[in-house]
Amino acid sequence: MLNKFIIIKSMILAFSFLNASEVKSDITEEQKKQIEALTNDLLMASEFELNSMDDDQKKYKLSDLKGSVVILNFWATWCGPCRMEIPDFNELYLENKDKGLIILGISTDDTKRGLANFLKSYKVEYPILYGSNKQISKISNDYGGIRALPTSIIIGRNGEIKRIYPSAILKNYTPEIYASFLYDVQTALKNGDEKK
Repeated sequence: MLNKFIIIKSMILAFSFLNASEVKSDITEEQKKQIEALTNDLLMASEFELNSMDDDQKKYKLSDLKGSVVILNFWATWCGPCRMEIPDFNELYLENKDKGLIILGISTDDTKRGLANFLKSYKVEYPILYGSNKQISKISNDYGGIRALPTSIIIGRNGEIKRIYPSAILKNYTPEIYASFLYDVQTALKNGDEKK
């Protein structure tokens, strides 16, 4: 099954080719509507459900969080930059959770036991989620393939992916990236993101 990011890239290349070759397009209004219907949800975040380290019985399902701004933070306990992000993400979460922000730390390859041991040493204020290798692999693929850790994805209140950050977001080490990230989060929080 092709994922939606490959489809987006293919469509952009196709439209670029049409424009570059100066081919006159005879696309009808009906065809435009069909294209729009097919591409309307390409930027919508893919559904998933994962267990939470907060409580064995608690699961987080993305669709249950619609109306909130969600940051998916793909990380691992062995990843130094991932660990370095935690204090800044804790601060961001605590300052904005009452405004509708939720950060979900998605562990990419740690076991529940490994996460429990890690969380004894590191205070994490936001929910940490885990799943089987198959679940995590599927979620990673649904989001275009997570190729770098950490990777953070900002999802707007309407469930649309606003921005992907495939690197560490560290206030003191990458201030330009952090400022851009903070701007994107604050914009999403202020925006009602009404579906058009």
